[in-house]
Parts: sequence; structure tokens; C-alpha cells
Amino acid sequence: MAVEKMRFVNIAGRIAEMDDFVIKAIVPFDIQLENAMYILDSVKGMQPFSDENPYERLNEKVADLISVLDRDIHYDPNKAAELMPIALLEPEIDGYERQLETIQRIRRSLKVDLEHKKELRKQIIPLQNLDVQVDKLFHFDYMRFRFGKMPKDGFEKLIKYVENLDTITYKISEENESVYVMYFTPHAQVGNIDSLFASLFFERIWISEDVKGRPKEALQRLNEEIEELENRIQMLDKDSQDFVERNFERLQELYNFTIQLNEVYNVRQYALRSKEAFYLTGWIPLSQVEEFQKMVDDVGNVSCIIEDDDAVKKTVPPTRLRNHRFFKPFETLVQMYGTPGYNELDPTTFLAITYMIFFGIMFGDVGQGLVIALAGGLFFKKTQNMLGKIAVYIGIVSSIAGVFYGSFFGNEEILRKALPFIPMINPMDYKIPVLGVTVVFGIGLLIIAMILNIINAYKQENYPKMLLDRNGIIGLIFYLTMIYLVFSIVMQMPYSLTLIVIFLVAPLVVMFFEHPLANLMNRKKQIFPKDKGGFIIETVFELIETLLSILSNTLSFMRVGAFALNHVGFFMAFHALADIVGGTGSIGVMIFGNILIIVLEGLIVAIQGIRLEYYELFSKFFEGNGTEFKPFKIKG
Repeated sequence: MAVEKMRFVNIAGRIAEMDDFVIKAIVPFDIQLENAMYILDSVKGMQPFSDENPYERLNEKVADLISVLDRDIHYDPNKAAELMPIALLEPEIDGYERQLETIQRIRRSLKVDLEHKKELRKQIIPLQNLDVQVDKLFHFDYMRFRFGKMPKDGFEKLIKYVENLDTITYKISEENESVYVMYFTPHAQVGNIDSLFASLFFERIWISEDVKGRPKEALQRLNEEIEELENRIQMLDKDSQDFVERNFERLQELYNFTIQLNEVYNVRQYALRSKEAFYLTGWIPLSQVEEFQKMVDDVGNVSCIIEDDDAVKKTVPPTRLRNHRFFKPFETLVQMYGTPGYNELDPTTFLAITYMIFFGIMFGDVGQGLVIALAGGLFFKKTQNMLGKIAVYIGIVSSIAGVFYGSFFGNEEILRKALPFIPMINPMDYKIPVLGVTVVFGIGLLIIAMILNIINAYKQENYPKMLLDRNGIIGLIFYLTMIYLVFSIVMQMPYSLTLIVIFLVAPLVVMFFEHPLANLMNRKKQIFPKDKGGFIIETVFELIETLLSILSNTLSFMRVGAFALNHVGFFMAFHALADIVGGTGSIGVMIFGNILIIVLEGLIVAIQGIRLEYYELFSKFFEGNGTEFKPFKIKG
């Protein structure tokens, strides 16, 4: 339940050695780089880097080479090439590219020829039953030849009056709803006849002059040529794959190396430069400072100044949460609300414990809890989503709570017979106590939330908030007094009216003058606002809102007990329905009921638990306005 302490690093070195330094001293550590321009804006003679990244193009080239194998490849720093200058790197990659390009150029040429011959085959297939030499159809002196397809209904209209036209029409073949036809017409009538056929939706198919002889013979030749071209292309594909396979180990090294250099080169976007030197700044966890300083010393020719977090004024330290691995999945729920500030308590552990308790009380059932845990485990295994792990935890807690409820998939007899030595209760038999216990539990959590708010304000040195806020010391005194008064009245215990009045009225007066007193503590010149009337009205409404929120926040926890009763009530309803159905049908009713309760009520209870965390507890002490720690890492 802590935010890791940070230190600010200022690094300077020679530009010629920048990439080497980043690989050796930045990449292995968790360092969030900051834009040096904002930190060193007052230093003269500094400017950002404007050089084009030469490694991005090289990495794309290597990736294209490897893609020939259709093999997935991911960045692996352990398989990167040794550091080498770009003057040697680029010619090596270009050499591999030229050798592969020679094969690919021949392949592209054959591919063009193959596509052309496939197109010719498409033209010939409808004509394959025509016993004439196709190429001679293009060389009539007084006639024009057309070939194409048209809809069947258009062809039927055509044949009704084709005898009266200056055209000779042949039906070649049919395909689905189309008819392939050819027609001949004199030169003088070609325009009229073409228009007529077009009006009947005739689509002309152009036959290439490369088609020679009878269609069947031409088709056979084309099929043979296409097969030969496909075989040659396959051989060239194999030659390409063999070439890449032979050089795969080296290409893999170059791939990882160019990714590494590409990402490292992009570090320049955070840096500034003078004529010969670079300057980098960033945040590093305190736990890594000593090892980092040692690495910087080993690299040499680089100076590094490390500052305390509170000494840096131009940037805010980022937040890195440090939790036990058991509680780590609950960081997801915390970050859905907000990232803890650097000088703020991390509420992850608090949320994890309370959320699991909430869910267990509201959804206590051994069998259903195990189902939720199993489903969460499968979901996490498939997606690595932390919500799956949270489902595992709350499912297990639900099962533990189910033992004390004596509930196994809604059956309350199995566990009572199997585990008679464990005290078990049915919430329906103790409605008022269940609701009362959850309210008392909520009161305890609200008190803890106020204490956490006081600690946060102290860490942030916000003393007015610590003392005067409605969730600060004054608010805590007022709340404890209210609880004591209500408890004394309910339990019919004696209490001091004078002390009650003092500890109720005095905090109300302090909260009424919270803003002027805060101005006084902060030594502001103007203590009271200029609009006194507006101030009084606004403050009165704030006090009323405070009193109402105290009541509503406290009673909100009653819903925990209410959902525990609701859970039992659902089962009672399905048991009654199963008794009505009877026989084997009752089993189906209970199975359906359990599925419905797990899916529907389980989701509602999970949401209600989050609502209690966010609105009743987090709102008391957690601001969540921090910046997430994002160290520089190479992304492959």
C-alpha cells in the first residue's frame, strides 16, 4: 500500500556515444524520460534534435526480408546483433535485399505473364466449343465481329426479330442467367447493331489477338503454359524462402538490432543537444538509483546528477505502485478511478480487502463462488486480464462466506449435514442483525477513510485540509460524536449533553468558517470573500449537504446486508418454482436459477461493491490525480 519513491536524473554526454549509453544504461532500468526542453528551458545554446531516424527504414527492410517465410517474429534483445555503425549496417542489409530482389524481379515478371495468360483463358473458355480459328474472325474485309454475354431474357427478345436485322447471331454457351453470343454485321450497320445489342444489355468481351487457332487447341496450350508458369513461380518462391532460411539467424539479429536502434534513436525526442553533447532527464525509482549510478560510472564519458523528488519544481514525480503480488490485480480497479498522486496513499490494499469482504457478504454461496473463481481463472489464462484474477479472488471469498451461510448452489441442507461443527446462519432468519452489522461495518470503514484522508493531507502538507475539512480531523470528531450519540440513544446509555453539544456544535462552527480559516492558515491577505451574503448562503448549503451525506454514506452500507438477503430471496423463489414444477423439471429450474443468479446478480453485486468503494470510501480520501509511471522500454 505504497507509492514508490522517485529520484530525478540529469544526464549529459557526447552525442556520438548517446545510442550506446541508452542501450547500456537506460534500457535495462526503469526510467521515465521527461522532455528536457521543459526542464532546461532557461539554458542557452540548447536545441532539440531534428535528425531523421535512419533505422526505421532499415528495420522495415529486414522485416520485409523475413516476411518471405511467413513466420511470426518478435523483438528479443538477447538475439540482437553486436553494436555496429550504420555505415556497416546499411550495406549488409542492402546486400541481402539485392540478392532477394533478383529472385523477386524474375518472379514479378512471370507473375505478370501468368495473369495475362489467365485472362486469355477466361476469354477462350466460353468459345471452347466453337470450331473456327478465332484469330481469322478479326480480319474480314466487309464484316465486323463481336463476342460477349447478355441476360437470357435479353437474348430471348433478340431472337424474335433477329431475322429482320443485318446481323448473324450465334449462341455459344450459357452460364447461370447469362448467354454467351457472337454476332457479325456489315461495316455500314455496325453502329446501329451495336446500339441495339447494348440496349439489350450486351456486354462485349474483348478477345486478345494473342489467341491463335481453334479455341480448344488455344485453351490446351494456355493451360500448359499456365501450369509451367505456376511451377516456375513456386520454384522461385522456394528459392526466396531457402535464401532467407539460410540467412535467418543473421536476419533475426539484424531485425532485433534495428528495432533496438530505432527505439533508442527515438529517445532524441526527449533530449536536447548542444554542438557535441546531449542532455537527458527523467525519473528513476529510488530502489534502482545505486545500481544505475554504478552503470553510468562503468560506461564513462557521461555525467549524471541525481536530485531528490522535492527538489524538482518543473515536473511532478510519476506514480509507481508497489503492492504485494496478491493485491496487484486490484490496481486495475484503483486506476479505473484514478492514479494515486505521488504524495498520496495507494488505496489498493484497502480496496482489495474491503471489496472482497463486500462481495463475500452479498454473494455467499460455496458452489456459485467456485463457478465464478473457475470462470475468472479461465478468463485470465486466455486474456491475461487482471479482472479475471479479481474474479478468482472474489469467487473464493464468496465460497468461504457461503460455508457460514450453509449455501451450496442454493441448497441449505448439504453443508449443514456435512459440516455440523461449523456455525451457519440463514440471513433471512436474522434480517435486522444482518443489516445492523453491515451498517456498523460501514461506519468503521468510513472512520478509516477519514483517517486516511488526514494522513494524505499531512503527506501533502495541506494542513487546512487535514484540520478543517469535513473528512479531516474536525469532520472525524463530528462524525464520531454523532455515532456516539446515536449509539447511546439506541442502547439507552447515559451521555453528557454538554460534551455532546461541544463536540457537535464546535465542529459545525469550524466547518462553517472552513474557507476563511484556511485562508488564514495559508496567510492570504483576504480572509473573507467580498460577497459575504453569498458566502453565508453557500456555506449553509454545504453544511446541510455534509449532514445529509453523513447520513446517506452511513446507510449506504445497509445495501451490503440487503443484497445478502436478496441473494437468499432469489433462491427461495426458485425453490418454490421448482416445487411447483416437480419431478425432473425441478432440476432444470434450479440449474436455470443458478445460472441466472451467477450472471445477473453476480454482476449487480460486483458493480455495487465498486460503487461503495468509489462513492462512499474513495470520495473521502482519494483524489487520484497522479501521473502513471511509464518507463522507457523498447517495444518490438
